[in-house]
Amino acid sequence: MRKQDTLLLMIAVSGEMPADLAEHIIGSVSYTAAVITRLKQEGYISVRNKAGYKGYVLRAKGKRYVLSQYSEDAASFLQGSVETNHVKTEIEKRLRLHRMSKVWVFLWKMGIEIFQSQKPDLGNGFEKSGKKAVYYGSLEYKESAEAIKGSRACGVLLTGDTAYVVYNTMAKRMKWAQKMEMAMRTWTERMLLIGGGLRQADSLILGNTMDFLLELLNSDGGVRKNLYQVDDVYEHYYYIPRTDNAKVQMELLLTSWKREKIKNLLATLVKYPRRKQYALSEGFDKDMQLIYFCHELDMRHLCRIKQEIGWKQKGTIICLDYQANVLRAYFGEGVRVRELNTDKIMEYLTKGRDE
Repeated sequence: MRKQDTLLLMIAVSGEMPADLAEHIIGSVSYTAAVITRLKQEGYISVRNKAGYKGYVLRAKGKRYVLSQYSEDAASFLQGSVETNHVKTEIEKRLRLHRMSKVWVFLWKMGIEIFQSQKPDLGNGFEKSGKKAVYYGSLEYKESAEAIKGSRACGVLLTGDTAYVVYNTMAKRMKWAQKMEMAMRTWTERMLLIGGGLRQADSLILGNTMDFLLELLNSDGGVRKNLYQVDDVYEHYYYIPRTDNAKVQMELLLTSWKREKIKNLLATLVKYPRRKQYALSEGFDKDMQLIYFCHELDMRHLCRIKQEIGWKQKGTIICLDYQANVLRAYFGEGVRVRELNTDKIMEYLTKGRDE
């Protein structure tokens, strides 16, 4: 598929796509500018730039072209009364579309199948799709699931081994209602059962930056207790910053054997392993300090470690280099942080399953 067509199709599934995402799809800044200029001049797209938010939407000519070339992928987004076909100008509705769009593009960049022609139909629930990771946006299922229309979830990500309900908090704490999100988890796990595959859904929360993790970990739910804070709706809440270096985290979350490979590597740092089933630490390092693996950024796990370290006032944290500063700030000066080089970890993961 030509990059220009990928851009048009991504705008179609987004409704309104944030302007800064175009470069992530097309490539270089200069080439992106040339493509956008041509598409505007030829009447395929138009630009919205209000209230400080700039985005691209399809014009009638662009919709006709996408439907003629990619009907299977675009028809459900560009026909009928769906919000991607009738994009509103109200800022809250535009921002909702922006939030969804950022997830579509991020997961597409990570090599995950997002287009409808590439994944099983939802008529049989969330079927396992072999080794492929696939993502279903909320617009692909919420119209037929009244009970979860109030969920803040952007969609559901399926791998061969795991299911994740995906949220995008961006740069502020999203609104959060425990009962509604519990309904979202229950619905997802029912769909997994119908599909005959997985049984449990975890949560993946995307944010604009690594630094924003600190605000989520310290959140108390706000004055009205209606903002996100770490709770027990999901067993695991994995935080992923929407940055290029977070690709290594996605690799680990998408592939179970890669997670085990890294854990086996990190186990070499543990001098005296702990055998207790529910222990937070992996054991003791060579200096007889408790050692904790934090590279997956599971927020419930991090909160529990913080509580345990608060009692002991010492410990060693293992994390990736781009995570280190935030985790230092969260755990405090008494905790030692050992950084893993992201490039070397990625290189290690690409060597294969048995190496």
